[in-house]
Amino acid sequence: MERTRRLFFAFDFSTPENAQAKAEIIRLKHTLSPLGQPVPNDNLHLTLAFLGNVSQQDYLALCRAADKIDASAFSLRTASLGYFNKPQILWLGIHPSDELQRLAETINTLSRAALNIDKGDTPNTPNFLPHISLLRQVEPGAIDTISDAYKEGVSSSLTVQRFGLYQSAPHPTHKGVQYTCLNTWSLSIAKPTPKSDFPSYSLKDDHEL
Repeated sequence: MERTRRLFFAFDFSTPENAQAKAEIIRLKHTLSPLGQPVPNDNLHLTLAFLGNVSQQDYLALCRAADKIDASAFSLRTASLGYFNKPQILWLGIHPSDELQRLAETINTLSRAALNIDKGDTPNTPNFLPHISLLRQVEPGAIDTISDAYKEGVSSSLTVQRFGLYQSAPHPTHKGVQYTCLNTWSLSIAKPTPKSDFPSYSLKDDHEL
């Protein structure tokens, strides 16, 4: 059986320009932590497209597709809290952004073409709801205990200068999941950013899964 990895496109907050915003989000998460299982700080992100289990061949096709994206950097602002009932996730919302919507739609369209799937098969299309998951395993009744002040979330400014292709895998400690960035692209030049902590890819490399 061919080996696959569970992948998704996302924007994270690990860059220096987002350090203050990330600290504010972490403080909010810590304050709300008694309500559920906090998402690890390193796992905080905004999903742009969930891809599911992807083969080595499809991984390379997705990288080629992302190479075609031509978009400029933009800013986002976080909004109020929200809740997904079925997965019991408490999340921080994002104010509407045309730039973010266009980027997500572009990534989804190119990903569908790369993976040869129909539009309806992509989980977060067309109902893209940008959010940052803060807590898991939050009981519905716990939401009523949050004060109005905290329900407003935080108003933090985030700068989106790049996005990445991430792998989701069980954490080595067998507690939760670990997200690993396999590749990243700059929105200013639409090419992989050569950072040591975000390795770029090459078709000359094996890139074994």
